[in-house]
Amino acid sequence: MIALPLPEPPLAGTRYGLRPWAPEDASALAAAWADPEIRLRLPVPDPADETAAAKWIDGCASRRTAGLALDLVVVDLSEPDRAVVHGEVGLSAVDRNRGTARIGWWTAADHRRRGAATEAVALMTRWALDPLGLDALVAEVDPDNIASLTVARKVGFENLSRPVDGRTVLVARPPEGRGRRTTGRV
Repeated sequence: MIALPLPEPPLAGTRYGLRPWAPEDASALAAAWADPEIRLRLPVPDPADETAAAKWIDGCASRRTAGLALDLVVVDLSEPDRAVVHGEVGLSAVDRNRGTARIGWWTAADHRRRGAATEAVALMTRWALDPLGLDALVAEVDPDNIASLTVARKVGFENLSRPVDGRTVLVARPPEGRGRRTTGRV
C-alpha cells in the first residue's frame, strides 16, 4: 500500500479549511457520533464515547500511512485557533490501480446549512483529483439525504446510472484534459 499524503499546503477555502484530527478533538467527535442524524447515516461505534473517539483519532495516522483512509477536520478559518470541529471529510476505499476512492463527509449539528460541507467537499475533491491524481471519486448518499445530495451536486458530482443498496451513487472526475489517466473502469 502507498501512504496517503497529507495535503501540503493544508487545504483552505474562502471560509473553511481542513486539518488532521488531534487528540483534543475526541469530545467533539463523540458529540458528533451522538447526533441522531449522523448515527442514521454513518457507522458509529458502540459505545460512541470519548474513549472510542480518542482511539479512532489515534488510528488516523496509521490508516493514512497504510493508504486506507484520509480523514480531515473541517474548521472555520476565521477562528484563531481553529480548534472547533465543524465537521469531517475523508477519503476511503482508495484503489490506486483503478485511480478511485470513496469520499464521505458529515457536519456537526450546530454548523449545518452554513456552507461548511460544500466548501470542505470541494477542497477535498479538487485535491484528490489533482494533485493526488485520482481518476474518480465516488460518493454514496442515501436518497432521502437531500443536504448531502445537494452538496455533492454543487461540487460537481454526477449521478451514476446504477444505485447501490438503495443509495444514490455519484461520481466526480477531473476536468477533461487535466491529468486524467482514463482507465475506463469507473
